[in-house]
Amino acid sequence: MRPYYSPEDVVTQITFDPGVRDGLLAECSGLSGLIKWLDSIERRPGLAELDHRLEGLEINLAALKECIGYADDGYQRNVIKKSEFYELVAVCWLPDQETPIHDHVGSDCAFLIVDGISTETIYETNEEGLAYPITSRHYQPGEVCAAEEPDIHRVSNDTDSELVNLHIYTPPLHAYNIYAPAE
Repeated sequence: MRPYYSPEDVVTQITFDPGVRDGLLAECSGLSGLIKWLDSIERRPGLAELDHRLEGLEINLAALKECIGYADDGYQRNVIKKSEFYELVAVCWLPDQETPIHDHVGSDCAFLIVDGISTETIYETNEEGLAYPITSRHYQPGEVCAAEEPDIHRVSNDTDSELVNLHIYTPPLHAYNIYAPAE
């Protein structure tokens, strides 16, 4: 049995102060509308619904960048809003930062590339439980990526620019399994 890691164990995480969030939502009607929809459904939304809502979503990047931060070590999760059904997070990477190889214990995830180029590498495990890559894809701004709960992946910023992705976890992300790479 793999040990579970909480997001706080793996990555720098901050939660938006309600005043900061309200200021952002006043400047970003796309995010405001997304949160209104998420709050109105009172259930765990499916990946197809999230993909549909994220596709073409207008984000005021300048307003978002005033509220988010980047970690020097690893990457940073900027939690915009969380309910029992979802967690909305701006995840930010500096150049050459990446997540560990992980899954999302009990949660699905869909994310919109807001700024930069996001690389997702999908993994499978061998008989020893070590992860080996099976495919990799680069996502451009405006594209949406989705990962179901059992998917094992790594998200990385392989460029020399900042990367901002808007993630929705359903239900909120509470734990990861982390996988060692096969050599």
